[in-house]
Amino acid sequence: MKDFIHHNSLHAFQDKLFYEGIFTAATIFGYQVTLELKDYRQLYSEGRIRKDVVKEIVEKRKGVISADFWKSCMLEKKYDCHLAPRIGWLRSHWNTRLNFDIDNKVQPLLFRILSSYLDQGIAIQKFPLNEKGFLASIRDLQKNSGEGFFKTKRAKDLLLNEDIGVYELYDPCWK
Repeated sequence: MKDFIHHNSLHAFQDKLFYEGIFTAATIFGYQVTLELKDYRQLYSEGRIRKDVVKEIVEKRKGVISADFWKSCMLEKKYDCHLAPRIGWLRSHWNTRLNFDIDNKVQPLLFRILSSYLDQGIAIQKFPLNEKGFLASIRDLQKNSGEGFFKTKRAKDLLLNEDIGVYELYDPCWK
């Protein structure tokens, strides 16, 4: 590789306020961005989180009358804190439900095509329709080449239908 590429997976959230950004990233990627609830409870029981401060904040946010209820929820109630990342969800379902390993079937071809599209000036021929975007280029190649990338009628139809997006491909039986 002739150029260094820096990528931070949180760049996509830099337009958000800090906590909004990290919690959005947690939802999408499954990142653990804060201590776990059990850790906060442990710090509270050790006195490293001050009881008077917690009392004051709970009373301020939830009211004096219901403060004891909310404090007991905070310290004792069981919550499902499991983070299920959205990234990888589709791959996992294709693997388990359809017995289709998308990594082995798609990535080698996709990476070769994408590498050609993102050419750094070393290719003999320019990628077609480069100025219209990657998807338009793939559609053009599929329409105008003898072989194309996709073999099944359904895959070809889905690629060539410009009204179909990711949401139209979603299969509700995977919920």
